[in-house]
Amino acid sequence: MTITTVAHEIRSTGGPRTVQAEQLTSGLLLFQTPVDVDRDAPCRWRLGHHSGRLIAALRDRDAALRAAEALADWTDWTLDHEALRARHLGQGRDQAALDDFLRRIEKAGGHLDNCAAYGPYGC
Repeated sequence: MTITTVAHEIRSTGGPRTVQAEQLTSGLLLFQTPVDVDRDAPCRWRLGHHSGRLIAALRDRDAALRAAEALADWTDWTLDHEALRARHLGQGRDQAALDDFLRRIEKAGGHLDNCAAYGPYGC
């Protein structure tokens, strides 16, 4: 896997922030949450979509790399977030594929959502 570092704008309650992220596959990024964002979250490593939206939270870089590898072929991450939402969450959604998505993240040691706000999700 070729890794490129890019500036990546994330969304936070304090407004947009720019972090350095590793582009693991086109559209799928790995970054560490800045220390002043989600201060109480033990899962500081995040997989994100190029739109700035969060995909998964993980405790360490190795787990994040495992999750990224597991998710790389799950969809076309280069699509914009609305196209992904329509493809995977729209009217014709495939629940088995969504369950597979969650299993891939959990097997790598991660979870969906922000663990500072949603403590029971694996952190």
